[in-house]
Amino acid sequence: MITKYLTKKQNGLLLLVIFCAFLQLLRVQLTQSLKFSFLLWNLFLAFIPYVISEFIKVNTIKKQSKIKMVFLLAFWILFLPNAPYIITDFIHFKTNTYMVWYDLFLLFCFANTGLLLAIISIKDIHAVIIRTWNIRVANTFTTSMFFLCGFGIYLGRFLRFNSWDIISSPMSLFNKSILSFLKIEAWYVTLGFGLFLWVLFSFYNTNLSAEVKK
Repeated sequence: MITKYLTKKQNGLLLLVIFCAFLQLLRVQLTQSLKFSFLLWNLFLAFIPYVISEFIKVNTIKKQSKIKMVFLLAFWILFLPNAPYIITDFIHFKTNTYMVWYDLFLLFCFANTGLLLAIISIKDIHAVIIRTWNIRVANTFTTSMFFLCGFGIYLGRFLRFNSWDIISSPMSLFNKSILSFLKIEAWYVTLGFGLFLWVLFSFYNTNLSAEVKK
């Protein structure tokens, strides 16, 4: 049952990604404009944490060392906020265009695909940590990821940092991250998105568990 579910999950995600790409390419064809083409790049970045979590699952099955697992998890954490970050692309939505409904649907599809990639990736890592350590560690780690994503969204949307800035501009990223704790909007975004992801994950996790038991 689980094997069948995983196969359907991967096929479904691939179809969603292809559908989103089709919508954007169709918009380019209809308008002869590259507006919203950045969504394709953002979707690519959103797909990276899912690919990493799939790789981590395979390594867990092969019973790789916990040290290697920790490094892989750190790499996954670095890219994870990119998945729910697509929600903030609604900031580019404009109503003064004849493509208003198409653009709304386009952004909706990309945002929901990014969210789904985030939730499924976190769910997979949650299961991996349970197998490697225990459920208490898994729950604590997963909960912290929700709010880390919220903070990552703040850094990306408001301070315009990218995942690779941890390598290219580590001191700037560190300093501005620390200063962010003094800004009320940073807390709003972190807590708001963190709680939102926690609710989505709880709903997804509950329904998946019920489905697997059937």
